[in-house]
Amino acid sequence: MIKKLRDHIFNIGLFACIPAVEGENITQAAEALVKGGIRGIILSWNKHLSATVEQLHVRYPKLLIGVQGPYDKASQLFASGVGLIVDTAGVPNKIQVPFLLRKGNDLIDGNTVLAQCSNKLVFVSDIKKQKWEEITHRAQEAIEKLLGFELRHVGINHPDAKESEKTATQFEHLFGFTKTDKGGAYFAGPYIEAMKKMFYGAHGHIAIATANAQRAAFYLAQRGAKFNWKSADYNEDGTLRVVYLQDEIGGFAVHILQK
Repeated sequence: MIKKLRDHIFNIGLFACIPAVEGENITQAAEALVKGGIRGIILSWNKHLSATVEQLHVRYPKLLIGVQGPYDKASQLFASGVGLIVDTAGVPNKIQVPFLLRKGNDLIDGNTVLAQCSNKLVFVSDIKKQKWEEITHRAQEAIEKLLGFELRHVGINHPDAKESEKTATQFEHLFGFTKTDKGGAYFAGPYIEAMKKMFYGAHGHIAIATANAQRAAFYLAQRGAKFNWKSADYNEDGTLRVVYLQDEIGGFAVHILQK
């Protein structure tokens, strides 16, 4: 269970911290954050928090809700839908529950998550002023920065190596993109991948590089994307390197690629 929670926290990658405000503002803030793509929040403890968490958990079952508060309220908080507790006062090591704990124990480093929160998304003024659209906008910007999507190359399908080389040569001649034989394809610079065979996509494929392929797959799935996992390839350490989306876009297959 701890590993599963740890992996989920990694995939989320970014938590939004919501200060101690009234329950209605917490609900509206959470709505604005989810709309902006946030999938993890940390709430400040107050004695009325359980009821608010219950409402959020029902409305957003995929939202990981954390609370920065006392571990002696664990049973109550977990029952309401809290997924983790960040306890800066310290928790005895003998307590074997999915807390975020202090650095130095053998579970999860809660200080690291708190650092991610405080360094990236903390909402005080915007929530108190009820600037919900601004919160959504900030959340969207933060997620895009986290994922770091950028166009890496365009793949063009060919029936054989001869036609592939011809295409790469044309790009080299016209635009100065150096032709390189990469085995399964000729590349023209880093931008054009001239496939030596018919491959994914009616017209070819588009490669979108990302800061973290595993995390990107998680967020794209939240947006409704499905993946062709048979196409996946992994790094030596077992982390995801590349995977194609299941559906084409405009006649092109699309894959994400670890930078």
